[in-house]
Amino acid sequence: MPGRRTGAPGGSRFPVLLVAVAGVMAALAGLALGFRLFGVDQQHSDAVGRHRTDAAGSLSVATWNLCGVRRWNCEDTGSAELKRTRIESLVRESGARVVLLQETCSEDLATVRTSLGDEWRSLFRPYTADREGDGTVTTRCTGDGRGTAGYGMLSAVPLSEVADVPLPQPATGMRRSVLCAVARSEDVRICTVHLNPQRSGAGSVPVELRAEQLRALVGAAGRRTVFGGDLNTGPPGPAGAGAWARVDGPYGVYRECDQSATGGPGETHRGGYKIDYLFTDLPRQECSVLRSPASDHWALLMRVTTG
Repeated sequence: MPGRRTGAPGGSRFPVLLVAVAGVMAALAGLALGFRLFGVDQQHSDAVGRHRTDAAGSLSVATWNLCGVRRWNCEDTGSAELKRTRIESLVRESGARVVLLQETCSEDLATVRTSLGDEWRSLFRPYTADREGDGTVTTRCTGDGRGTAGYGMLSAVPLSEVADVPLPQPATGMRRSVLCAVARSEDVRICTVHLNPQRSGAGSVPVELRAEQLRALVGAAGRRTVFGGDLNTGPPGPAGAGAWARVDGPYGVYRECDQSATGGPGETHRGGYKIDYLFTDLPRQECSVLRSPASDHWALLMRVTTG
C-alpha cells in the first residue's frame, strides 16, 4: 500500500518529523548500557525471540497499528485472519505478554483473546466522531462480524485500575483518549494511545496541540510505566524545536524502546519512518521491530525489568 494514507484516525501517513533541541539529542547519545536492538535483518525479524517467554522480574510489551479498516487505505495489508494470526505470533513466538493495538476491530480482538486462552483479557475503546444530527458515531470495520474500529490492549497479566484519560482534540477528525491499566503482578502502569494524524480532515495538528497531547500522555503514564502506541509524530531531530521539545519526560525520564540504538531510531512504517513508540522508566532489556505484510506499520516489542 502507499506509504501514506489520509482520512483515517491512523493517518500516520503524513509524517512531519517534529524535532527537539540539542539537549534532547544529548540525552539520546548516552543511554546504550544494557540495551540491544534486535531485528537486524528486519525482513525476517518475526522469527526473533521465537517461543520466548518472560523470565521472572521482566515484562514484554508490544505495540502495533493493525491497519484493520480496509477503507482507510488498508486494502493491501492482508485479511482479518492474517492480522489475527500475526497478533497471536507476537504472543506465542515473540513472547509479548501485553499487546497495545491501534486500528483494530472489536470482534477481531475478542477472537484473538479467546484463541490465546483463559488467562488473556482485553480492553477496547472505539474511535468516535461528532456528526451533526446523529450525535456521537463510531466506525464499523469492513467485513461481516468484525465489529467497530478502535484501539485497546491484550494482556496475559491481570489488569486493574482501568482508566480513560482525556486528550486535547483537534476541531475535526476522530476522537480518542489515553487508555491505561495497571498490570497487577508486575506493578506496572501501561498506557496506549493513537494520536490524531498530522493532517485530520481539512486541517493539520498544530505543534502546540501535539505537545499538549504528548503532555497528557506522559501525565497519564506516571511512574513504573510502559506507554506508547501510534503517536503520528516523528522522533526528535537536530533541525530545531518541535513538539518533543515542549514536553518533559520522553527521551529523558522515560527512555524509548530503541533509544541509543546504533544508527538512530528504527523505522516502524513501511513508508520508511518512525511514528510508533514504547517508552518506559524501567530498565530496558531488549527492543525488536517486527515486520509483517499484515499492516503498513511494523510491531515494536520491548522487554523491561520489573523486579
